[in-house]
Amino acid sequence: RAMAELAGGAAGAKGTWSVGLLDLLGMAPGRDGEGGRASAAADMQARVRGTPRAVGTPGGPRPSSIIPPPNDALSGLQAAARAIQAHFTAAGDLAGPEALKLGNDANNKEVAVLVRGQLCTALSRVMLHGFKSFKLIGRYHIWDFVQSASDAVHERHKDSEQSEYTDAEQSLTRAVVQVNDHEGMASNPNIKFRSFVCQGLNDRLLHEWVRVLTCDEQTMVKFYETWAYVRASENALKMVMSTMEPLKELPFRLSLDYEITRWDL
Repeated sequence: RAMAELAGGAAGAKGTWSVGLLDLLGMAPGRDGEGGRASAAADMQARVRGTPRAVGTPGGPRPSSIIPPPNDALSGLQAAARAIQAHFTAAGDLAGPEALKLGNDANNKEVAVLVRGQLCTALSRVMLHGFKSFKLIGRYHIWDFVQSASDAVHERHKDSEQSEYTDAEQSLTRAVVQVNDHEGMASNPNIKFRSFVCQGLNDRLLHEWVRVLTCDEQTMVKFYETWAYVRASENALKMVMSTMEPLKELPFRLSLDYEITRWDL
């Protein structure tokens, strides 16, 4: 039931985007045959780009400038952030014990649904715009991008021995290790991504993680098209960061293993 509701959040977008999100997350049934996979890749790219696929031209036209994400993608992220803020307003004092209870998914089911079911879905929709999901063999998941971005942070500091990790870099790379080390998440990158987002909220640095994830050019070229929302516009990144920044004021205590130990979302 839990996964059905979480997937249902992703399917909340209207039209073909709901199908595209499930495919990109690896949650939809596969297609048999090489021709089917090639066609699926081209169809998926066309749906994500929001452009029709040209007849007789694999993948259809390639736009030269940024293509907005699905109409409600960024607004969906903003709505999810506002819903979480509204959840905490009942506490009044964000430093008080009532606020701590509202942010603790061990005794507050609503915050788990708001974060894992709504915020994570909305954030993934924004980040999946222009994402190079398909590769020669298999497909990339958004978690592959997170892992590569984390590795790039270490490589960058290895090449510059005198530089120090920022708080956001240290927090992000530590969270990737924590998630990967959890045995129950080993085969489920969807849960890994959602747990990663939860840790970002716990650390009050999720908004800054967006910058860390997207600052390595080589990683961005590997995983995103030039027209991708998070790659083609500096203003787009600022909008995503500013949308999530108010959440740093909220006292989250979210369990990384919530979906493994509690399936009653």
